[in-house]
Amino acid sequence: MRTLIYARFSSALQNSRSIDQQVDVCRERADREGWAVVDVFTDYAVSGGAGMAEGQRPGLAALLERVEQGDIEQVLVDTSSRIARHQGDAHSIRERLNYNGARLFTLGDGEIDSFKGAIKGLLDEQMRVELRHNIKRGQTGTVRQGRSPAGIAYGYRTANRIDGNGRPIRGLRVIDDEQAEIVRRIFTEYASGTSPRAIALQLNKEGIPGPRGTRWRATTIRPDRTRGNGMLSNRIYIGQLVHNRTSKVIDPVTRKTRIRPNPASEWIVEPVDHLRIIDDELWQKVQDELESNRTTMPDRKRRPRHFLSGLGECGCCGAGWNVKSANLWGCGGQVEGALCDNRRQVTTESYERRVLDGLERRLLDPELVSIYVREYHQEYTRRAGETRRESARLEQRKADAERKVARLVSALAEGGEEFSEIREALQKARTERDKATAQLAEIEALPVVALHPGIAEQYRQQVTKLNEALADPNARKEAGQVIRALIDRIILTPAKEGRGVDIEVKGKLASIVALARGEPAPSEAPEPEKRRHQL
Repeated sequence: MRTLIYARFSSALQNSRSIDQQVDVCRERADREGWAVVDVFTDYAVSGGAGMAEGQRPGLAALLERVEQGDIEQVLVDTSSRIARHQGDAHSIRERLNYNGARLFTLGDGEIDSFKGAIKGLLDEQMRVELRHNIKRGQTGTVRQGRSPAGIAYGYRTANRIDGNGRPIRGLRVIDDEQAEIVRRIFTEYASGTSPRAIALQLNKEGIPGPRGTRWRATTIRPDRTRGNGMLSNRIYIGQLVHNRTSKVIDPVTRKTRIRPNPASEWIVEPVDHLRIIDDELWQKVQDELESNRTTMPDRKRRPRHFLSGLGECGCCGAGWNVKSANLWGCGGQVEGALCDNRRQVTTESYERRVLDGLERRLLDPELVSIYVREYHQEYTRRAGETRRESARLEQRKADAERKVARLVSALAEGGEEFSEIREALQKARTERDKATAQLAEIEALPVVALHPGIAEQYRQQVTKLNEALADPNARKEAGQVIRALIDRIILTPAKEGRGVDIEVKGKLASIVALARGEPAPSEAPEPEKRRHQL
């Protein structure tokens, strides 16, 4: 039996040898049974609820792709929890394996069929939920004992020790005197009116390492308004250990972990007086200053959002290219105290004019537009073929459901109304028919793409209209939004010759073609359309 082995462990904190152990026991079973192991796939430090896509679990995605080649008879794993700890994923993976002629076999439970898979999927996911709960409960207990359940805040160092039974006591902290002086300095300077940016720049100039041993940034010092983190709002400095300020939630689409702030009523605050660095008077001065600075300054309230805001990127450090004054743009890394080498600046007028010139000159090139159109057309042709195949499948499902409905209606007409099974089957068949009909309607409603030879000329006209609209104060805002939709990002690097910056504009293919066809640019293109082209 041609076999693939899959192994996974979920946390970077776990022993990476777990993978080798899983593979070894699977190979031993395969040898005993005489199964031919074709290949081994692994995922290191990836959660069982991370998803199935290549960017989420590359090892699993590669395994599924290999199975789809059609010559694999089974996938062998240690336990079903290695495949997934998410019910939906577990069911989908098993379906894909079975569809391609392969079974899922675990050392603990043998072959996983639909019934066993449903039970194991539920239990595996529940285990993940309970594990998360137990971890949080353990952290709460640690805080109640005055120990830190997380990382080490700047100004402290570990003081872990061994108890009388030889077991380690973790989470103990003591003040690092050298770093504590820097903490007091930061609080004192901010209370006296020095900005986080200026503090970070000065610390970097003096060569004082930041919390991670690298450079200081303004965001390290300044609190985040939503999460409340940042040195200036960290209550550990007044001898209070705060836990449960935030919660981790999983995005059901991307499976990425998101951080959400918890209300203050849910916080767990434990006094740790021996860790106090800042006195109450200085702490209160800093909090008052933070509160007063939370109000947006009047000049920023009056300043309109520029249509190129958020699109620029420093070519040296990757930070955003931001407004630094009323008429100058520069690297955001400088603002955050990163001391980026790119200290060049560009005026708003020059920045705007050069980007628009790049759009007009490069995007209006007939050959370039033809490339865009050809690639876009090829992509839609491929998708249209998939749509036709999907339509045929749905048509067959709809026809089958309609025939089934007709048979069941006939049975009811002949006296079958006494049997509840017939009525339930009829309702199910109608639901299947209506679902297939709705899906067909959605496919038929998809826009038809017509790209004719005159598209380049239409595109020229559209860009010309945009430039004219930008000169009109009343139409500038709307035209600016259209131009933003055409641009993926703008890279600004120090000019190779002379002063100033070189500007490189990267465009969005889907928006470019939509503009050429005289249609609104899509706010978020479907995945196949998300292609970027350098201008």
